[in-house]
Amino acid sequence: MPATFSPASTVVGGLAQALRPHAPFAAMDDADVERVVRASRLKYFASGDTILTPTPHRPEHCYIVKQGTVRGERPGQGGLAVGLWELTAGEMFPLGALLGRRGVTSVYRAVHDTFVLVFSAAEFDALVARSAPFRDFCTRGLAHLLDLLRAEVQAEYVGGITGRHDMSTPLARLLRSAPMTASPDTALDRALATMEERRIGSLPVVDGQGKPLGIFTRQDVIGRIVLPGRSLASPIAEVMSAPAIALPAEATAADAALVMAQSGIRHVVVTDGDGRVAGVVSERDLFHLHRLSVRELSSALRRAHDLPTLVQCAADIRALSHALVAQGVGSGPLTRMISSLNDRLTVRVLELTAPSYDLNGVTVCWLGLGSEGRGEQTIATDQDNGLIFAANDPAPPDDVIRERLLPFARAVNEALDRCGYPLCKGGVMAMNPNWCLSLPEWVNAFARWIDRGDPESLLASNIFFDFRPLWGAAPLAAALRADIGTRAQKNQRFLKQMSDNARRNRPPLSWRGELVPAEDASGVEGIDLKLYGSMPITDAARIFALATGVTATGTLERMREAAGKLGIVAEDLVNWTDAFEYLQMLRLRTQHRRMTHELPPSANPNLLPLASVSALDRRILKESLRQVRRIQQRLEVDYP
Repeated sequence: MPATFSPASTVVGGLAQALRPHAPFAAMDDADVERVVRASRLKYFASGDTILTPTPHRPEHCYIVKQGTVRGERPGQGGLAVGLWELTAGEMFPLGALLGRRGVTSVYRAVHDTFVLVFSAAEFDALVARSAPFRDFCTRGLAHLLDLLRAEVQAEYVGGITGRHDMSTPLARLLRSAPMTASPDTALDRALATMEERRIGSLPVVDGQGKPLGIFTRQDVIGRIVLPGRSLASPIAEVMSAPAIALPAEATAADAALVMAQSGIRHVVVTDGDGRVAGVVSERDLFHLHRLSVRELSSALRRAHDLPTLVQCAADIRALSHALVAQGVGSGPLTRMISSLNDRLTVRVLELTAPSYDLNGVTVCWLGLGSEGRGEQTIATDQDNGLIFAANDPAPPDDVIRERLLPFARAVNEALDRCGYPLCKGGVMAMNPNWCLSLPEWVNAFARWIDRGDPESLLASNIFFDFRPLWGAAPLAAALRADIGTRAQKNQRFLKQMSDNARRNRPPLSWRGELVPAEDASGVEGIDLKLYGSMPITDAARIFALATGVTATGTLERMREAAGKLGIVAEDLVNWTDAFEYLQMLRLRTQHRRMTHELPPSANPNLLPLASVSALDRRILKESLRQVRRIQQRLEVDYP
């Protein structure tokens, strides 16, 4: 039987202090927190005791868990109770019923010995009216916690990037492409054409060993060529500035700025350990040292003329993602930006590679699959891609065309690997003959997966159903999407099998609602944020989309477009969206921390060691994983 106690005045301060670490009490005035405690009674419930049951009227009290765990239940199949969520210390209930002035719809039960603070609905209303932090938390729930966390993360990242790209940066890190040089006897017309083609402002002149003799810049054109009327057939040695002012690659941006100021120049040649030209740093490079942006990166990707430049751009994409977190960019826009830049990089790799291969007479479309297909890439992502082709009439056999295309696909996959996007361990890449297919072959492959529904087919569907055209003939991808969308929507057995598969990876929460870590191969204990967090939500959204004919590939777009057709309530949609964006952001933060060696090395970039998790992160992670449970329970209801 529950027991009730009135807090003695001597313990009021202690109870108020116990609430302080939890939202929203951490942001509330001391007087308001103390008023909640003074207006409350402390009630004890033994394991299994019912605290609240469904009623048609608004509840008379608000409850705060002081100690223990409370589980929300609803009747399941055969009348058995189904646990929907669990609440632990510092959490309140039933907020939805109190705010909506409606009855309670769930059973609230003590999981084990539990103490709760209970205060009246009238006091709850007064607190909502009086305290902005309390009101904001009650009306926005998980979103409020995410706002608190976002401020914490910004402060952490701003501190982390201070000085990252400052004037102590070695010049080697500012070189964005392989050096373009000229010999002393290079004709001026050829030199100028090279500078225009490569869109560069300077051209070092080197000897036979690649060591600098001088430099020619755009600023020299008028004074040394146009006004004197010099012939463009003249050698560049006649107009270059000599000797070239050079600094070693290990010199800093500050060293370059000082030399430029002292010598009145705008370009400094950078040399490697053997004295050969490694590149050029310009005044513009120093000016933009602090100003890496999406626009600049996009422009750099478009201008890239070789693979080394793209390798540097890929490193800049990862650095930019770190800076954008510090600016408070949310995980949704951030992963879309990363994916967009990765798309541009992939397209540029394809554009640079294609001219070296015979693609005449064949229409091709390069597909991004998996996280790239959804536009949800993080910074630790391998390759998932494929190729659709169609031959012009008269069409040779598919195997003949495939043999022509596979060397091209391999060159692209290997170039992306050099840019920091590792080859897929499962071989899901265009250079694999299994995924370099004609349109009819792709249609047949999807038909087999949908008709069979075996484990191998379900695994394939999790990757391949998220395809998106990146380069080439997009109508090929559109035709494939139209065929499989119709086929999948009609096959309820396949959707049921996908649902069963999506529910296998249960969130690692104990019966008390606590996080349960597991060890990776290297002995690090943690939570796999992808396997048990973002992936189940992505899997559910894919099923929602296939069931309703939604053609979007992004997880959140799929859920939003399918919600109305499936009758998903707005509150669930908001909570699932918040949970997914938080889990994605936590994955990014974990990958950043592993890149900077703040976290121990692991073969799994998505493994979050629990020892490194703050109290606020731990609470939001638990709530987010509860939402993963909720979306899996929704699948169980839709596909029992």
